[in-house]
Amino acid sequence: MGNEMDSVHVYDTWVKGKNGKLHFDVMTTSQEKALTLAKQHLVSIGEPQAVITLKECQFCHSEPLVMFSVEQQRQFREQGGFIITLPV
Repeated sequence: MGNEMDSVHVYDTWVKGKNGKLHFDVMTTSQEKALTLAKQHLVSIGEPQAVITLKECQFCHSEPLVMFSVEQQRQFREQGGFIITLPV
């Protein structure tokens, strides 16, 4: 189990998709991991061609991990992070 004070870095992400802009937050521990998770997410939603760089995926702020659901905390521990899809 992680420390109760574990914090998650929020990377605010805006990407140009096939049908317009996509907006999601990547919740993880580092910029490198944020880019990896963002790329995996884009492939999983059928947007493998979307360009994702540090310009599209920017550190915003940090949040305590305990603020998120048990499932999100599990993904964080097992996969290094999770995605929160946001309205455009």
